[in-house]
Amino acid sequence: MFPKNVLMALALACSLNFPAFAEQADREKPMNITADNCNFDQKSSKSICTSNVVVVQGSMTIRADRLVLSQDADGNQFAQGEGKPVRFKQKLDKSPDWLEAESLRFDYDSKKGFLQLFDKAWVRKGQDLVVGDHITYDLNSELYQAKSNPGGRVNITIVPKAKEASRPDGKSAP
Repeated sequence: MFPKNVLMALALACSLNFPAFAEQADREKPMNITADNCNFDQKSSKSICTSNVVVVQGSMTIRADRLVLSQDADGNQFAQGEGKPVRFKQKLDKSPDWLEAESLRFDYDSKKGFLQLFDKAWVRKGQDLVVGDHITYDLNSELYQAKSNPGGRVNITIVPKAKEASRPDGKSAP
């Protein structure tokens, strides 16, 4: 049974809408994977890469110690990664901000449109920050869910947007 304050934090975190608007053009660009070691089975469309793994697709970059990447017959991509930590960074559409994330493990399913971060996970967009033990990001609805392990806590920091300065005549400053 979870303590009441943990349940309240989970309820808040699960309802948090933290839109990212990741660079949509990145999905259409080629993916480049570099690593110290990589095995690719062309027949099963599965790669296992280890040590200093770097994945670049458009503005998106993933750095990991180990990456397993596969693709089904319909072209859906699936990836699992581990690192100390795994780092993710991607430019956001229509924004000067970048989406940055870090965790010890991740699981990506392009068919469902889910990116899950496990263990010491955090996601930052601009100055806003979500920290938890398990963060799920739905790329289709742009909704985050953050959870903590029993006895742990989710931490969410939302920085207010800067307001435009008003002139004495009530109009916004240029």
